[in-house]
Amino acid sequence: MSDKPPIKLVPGSGGLHATGLGKRYKKRPVVRNVSLSLQRGEAVGLLGPNGAGKTTLMRALSGLNPAQRGSATWRDREMLGSKPESLVRRGISHVAEGKSVIPELTVRENLMLGGIWRNNRADMAAAINEVVELFPRLGERMPQSADTLSGGERQRVAIARALVTEPRCVLADEPTGNLDRITAARVFDVLIERVRDAHCGLLVVTHDPDLAARCDRIVGL
Repeated sequence: MSDKPPIKLVPGSGGLHATGLGKRYKKRPVVRNVSLSLQRGEAVGLLGPNGAGKTTLMRALSGLNPAQRGSATWRDREMLGSKPESLVRRGISHVAEGKSVIPELTVRENLMLGGIWRNNRADMAAAINEVVELFPRLGERMPQSADTLSGGERQRVAIARALVTEPRCVLADEPTGNLDRITAARVFDVLIERVRDAHCGLLVVTHDPDLAARCDRIVGL
């Protein structure tokens, strides 16, 4: 493998900083005055009970469900109000539990969609080959449509696609939610290892305190 692997998780300055984030749904507060930070090379676990607003917060940071109050910056530039595709171009990848794949597309097409921002096809192909090395089962499933996969296989596709995007920051919402405990631990470790090796950031929601303990810090909602 070359010194610059095809999956490039590029270090950035400034990190992620959110202050006073708030979101209401039908006049009911869902996210209440949340502040957090994520530094380069850091994995931060986000824990909280059901209904605490973890998924809403992650969707707000990724541009899918805009916050109504507060500020969030990535590398010293405002994130809130940006479209999801704009944030992806800036290096922010979002992995949603069970919802980050397009079921009508094959596994290969889903991964290629993740690499659409790359400069050339050779670079994309090399990145896809690398995620297959990380998740060998995907290599066996390349021609299959995503809707024929198990929940755990779809989660692998979602994580792999996020890595193919050339991320600088990964926002992962229950990335191992459909996996058994042993597989979940392996996949979680792969994800953390990748972002730490590249000295970029990972903010990850998990309901499992044992997995959260693998992170550098834990933030509670």
